[in-house]
Amino acid sequence: MPLEYGFNDRLEMSQGVSENESLKEILLTNIPSALQVNSAHTENDKNGTDYWVECLSGKFISVDCKVRSEDYAPKGFDDIALETWSVVEKKVVGWTRDKKKQTDYVLWHWQDTGRWLLIPFQMLCAVFDKKWLEWSNTYKTAKQYTPNHGGYHSECVFVPRKEVWAEIYRVFGGAA
Repeated sequence: MPLEYGFNDRLEMSQGVSENESLKEILLTNIPSALQVNSAHTENDKNGTDYWVECLSGKFISVDCKVRSEDYAPKGFDDIALETWSVVEKKVVGWTRDKKKQTDYVLWHWQDTGRWLLIPFQMLCAVFDKKWLEWSNTYKTAKQYTPNHGGYHSECVFVPRKEVWAEIYRVFGGAA
């Protein structure tokens, strides 16, 4: 049975992400030349931005945050949830496959352990676009139900973190 989330649940979670000081500190510490981190407007969230990171060059970097309350890595499941379908019924591609997203980086944060992962979105999107069917047939998938707007399902696949990085390196690591 799919998990069920309503619009208000998602909005509350997204607003909680934007107020999380530890996420801001992770970004300030790990994005070179970062000067400050600001929560994005809720309209930016629709395009894949939870935070704007202002850099020394004057450039603003878009970061989408994926917060998980429980870290399953200590139980042997060091994976990240990658969305295959945003709306299964209408075949709307998930955020991980959406080339129109303005996102520069994706930050995963596991609340119970404080562990985090930062991946360049364009590399992740390119790799996932080619591998999502294979990974969906290889790794665990899950659907969630959102009752708003007549109700719809979204779907994600839980891909091992090391597998994602290995594929990014295979594709973008350069020629031998």
